[in-house]
Amino acid sequence: MHRFVLAAVLIAAGVAPAADPKAGGKNRIPNGDFEQGTDTPADWQTVDRLTAFYVKDPDPKRNRCVKFDTDVLQSQGYEWWATFARAAAAAAAFKTAGQPFWAAGYLPPRAADAPKKLPTVEPKCDTLAVLDGVWYWSDFIPVERGKAYWLSLDAKGAGMMCWLVGYPERYAPFFGSEAKALIGYLRDEKVPRNEPQKRNREPVIARYVYRGQMTVGGSKDWQTFSRKDKLFRPTSVTPEVKYARVLLLPFWPPGEYFVDNARLVEVPDPDARKDE
Repeated sequence: MHRFVLAAVLIAAGVAPAADPKAGGKNRIPNGDFEQGTDTPADWQTVDRLTAFYVKDPDPKRNRCVKFDTDVLQSQGYEWWATFARAAAAAAAFKTAGQPFWAAGYLPPRAADAPKKLPTVEPKCDTLAVLDGVWYWSDFIPVERGKAYWLSLDAKGAGMMCWLVGYPERYAPFFGSEAKALIGYLRDEKVPRNEPQKRNREPVIARYVYRGQMTVGGSKDWQTFSRKDKLFRPTSVTPEVKYARVLLLPFWPPGEYFVDNARLVEVPDPDARKDE
């Protein structure tokens, strides 16, 4: 029976059709619609205004969203990212010492002071689109053992990768702390352009114990993407997972990407074990 006919029959019989938890369930991602924030979205990684931007979509019905640009020279991206990472490390040191963040005349970088993007040239082999992508993280999200989750988001532009990453404990990440290549850059003080440029470098430090992937296809207009009927079960084989984060990773082709309405909803799991 067609679902609309079935719904009409149920309503006529005085039985309301069950709500779809994927559409109406509580969103576990804080500020998943990106509407809360001033210069950067609350509960998400700080935007840098070189590779990640907090913008208003031209469609007034959609309002605020996040824009990414992967057509940025890797060398310029790393140099600007490093300023945020060093600021975060300094803030942690000041906090440990019981001093305010602005102690000793230290002023943190501002996204508003982002450098003007340098021109890139074909075939774009020295851009973030080819070498690293632009990583963007949510805050930590509590998850429960034995539960299943439905992840979806709205996007437009070229395709990108998206992960739900699971952790056994919550910690205080700083800007770029999950990016191995950037941490190496900070440690060795080497500009990436002076090293052999590689693809497929692992961008995430292995502090996680679970990582589930979702592919976001390319779309000229806003479109909602999910893993179709494949649920995320972060504790099914890694029961120690207690928290998750969403990782967005736009990369190739070089250009602009937009994301809005990231949703993580707990849904009934037909394959759940009764002992969980």
